[in-house]
Amino acid sequence: MKRLTILFLIILAIGSFLWPWLREIGLMGLPGDVMTEFQGYRLHLPISTALLISGAMYGAWRMLHPPS
Repeated sequence: MKRLTILFLIILAIGSFLWPWLREIGLMGLPGDVMTEFQGYRLHLPISTALLISGAMYGAWRMLHPPS
């Protein structure tokens, strides 16, 4: 469990570091991303962006570690 927590924190840090770069290449406004503003608060839920990135990571993982 400790390793999983550390891995999650590392992925979170990398994602935070890459956030501006992802905005520049246009990945932060895909159809399916939810953005709402209510009483001066802004909520952005990048659902389709997260699915796209996780799918790419899964594909890369499967290419590097084929089933035996």
